[in-house]
Amino acid sequence: MEDAPFEEFFDDFCQRISCCGQYWDHILGYWKAIQERPERILLLKYEDMKRDARYNVKMLAEFIGYPFTIEEEKAGTIENIIKLCSFENLSNLEVNKSGKHRPEEPISIENRIYFRKAKDGY
Repeated sequence: MEDAPFEEFFDDFCQRISCCGQYWDHILGYWKAIQERPERILLLKYEDMKRDARYNVKMLAEFIGYPFTIEEEKAGTIENIIKLCSFENLSNLEVNKSGKHRPEEPISIENRIYFRKAKDGY
């Protein structure tokens, strides 16, 4: 399975097979937790992050209790974080080109599989 193409992983995923257990059960657990304690869980969507990264990075910083100061905002700290966390930057790191997720486990997935096209939608 280590060298299986992405489509095989996706087919398994659609049939609720995942190296981390039942995917939809996993998601349902988060959904229940959001309903019970909304102040403790922040739900960020990829599409929203792409649409307005600056706003969402600020919201995340506030949520975890470390809002940006005016000085940090003026210095471009938010933009620097967005650049460091960009698809282009992360996908070009050597660890994400040749490293593996959970290499000590029987089913090890190459990190590069997590980086596709950085596009939302279908």
